[in-house]
Amino acid sequence: MWYFWPSKVIYGEDAIDFIENISGKKCFIVTDEVLKELGYVDILTEKLESFGREYDIYTGVHPDPHEEDVLEAREQCIAYQPDLIIALGGGSVMDVAKAVLALYEDPDYTIDDLHPFNPELYNLGMKCPLIAIPTTSGTGADNTYAIIISKKEEGMWKKLIHAHKGLVPSYSILDPVFPKGMPPKLTANTGFDALAHSMENFSNTWRNEFSNAIGLKAIELIFEYLPKAYENGDDMEARDMMHQAATLAGIAFGNSSVHIGHSLGHSWGTIFHIPHGECVGVLTPYVIQFLINNPDDDKVQQIYAKLAKQLGWANWDASDEEAIESIVEKIKELQDKLDFPKKFADTDVSRDEMEKNLDKLVELFYQDPTCTMAPRSPNSEQIKELYRYAYDGKDVDF
Repeated sequence: MWYFWPSKVIYGEDAIDFIENISGKKCFIVTDEVLKELGYVDILTEKLESFGREYDIYTGVHPDPHEEDVLEAREQCIAYQPDLIIALGGGSVMDVAKAVLALYEDPDYTIDDLHPFNPELYNLGMKCPLIAIPTTSGTGADNTYAIIISKKEEGMWKKLIHAHKGLVPSYSILDPVFPKGMPPKLTANTGFDALAHSMENFSNTWRNEFSNAIGLKAIELIFEYLPKAYENGDDMEARDMMHQAATLAGIAFGNSSVHIGHSLGHSWGTIFHIPHGECVGVLTPYVIQFLINNPDDDKVQQIYAKLAKQLGWANWDASDEEAIESIVEKIKELQDKLDFPKKFADTDVSRDEMEKNLDKLVELFYQDPTCTMAPRSPNSEQIKELYRYAYDGKDVDF
């Protein structure tokens, strides 16, 4: 048995107005200080006031949120007793809000209770619906069931993944007024995060026809509209389409999974504090090459070859090898258009830093549950080589 579990999606300009149709007098807003300073919180609160709603605001979410962020927000939420929780922000805000929802609806829960084997979590949102309003176009967290919360263990902050289908927000509101203000670099980083979600969706062991259909459209939109949004942040059509593409990618991998590209990226980001989208965006071509080099199974070759042909990047009579090569080429072309790094050597990480941290990177890789979802699993030495190849910009030949 499998199931398809997206949220209710409202999209397009003025989509935020739909909140008027959602029952609930008291709204608890989860966001961060940056969005408050930028005036985005005011856009939301002015709407709520016009709808006759009351609200309380938690602005303490940090990038790569800590367990303390969740617990602090939970206490404020329980004290306020809202009818609705509204997450306004990027992936970090969404993750905190999802956790707060669960810990508010059942105050006896701890964060460790948010796992796939807790059947009670399927009922989340019945007491207090969660409305997700993304302000970036990349994470797809408005439609995913996983949350990433950092916790200090063994002297370092580790990104720990908690997941359950019940954590998917009740509503996802995609209003392009919010991502309009993203600077070009953030537009590129979040866009490549969405691309990594879509690409890994096709080759993970939980892939299915629903996720494949939606992931295909996400990739098509990303390649058409990400360069336009990068070049002109005021292009509202491009912003709208990229906002939809990110959510489509979220629905796709949220109903299948990501895999080693994210395990490698999470580990690299944890050690070197590089933005997540930049990590997975650099890694995507190398991960595809590693997967198609599997000597024991050519299934992934067939999957990516078909994808290239469906996207019109290769003729239908092209060989699998030719078709797959076009995918890597197209990704590199997109990186060039957005002045996006093609290798880790182009970032602020030195080779010496990488080499001395390789063992820790391997350890973190194996602690990430997404590492089990790829059709080909690298061993410890192959993980190190993948990092080295991605650092130098070498085509993966193993």
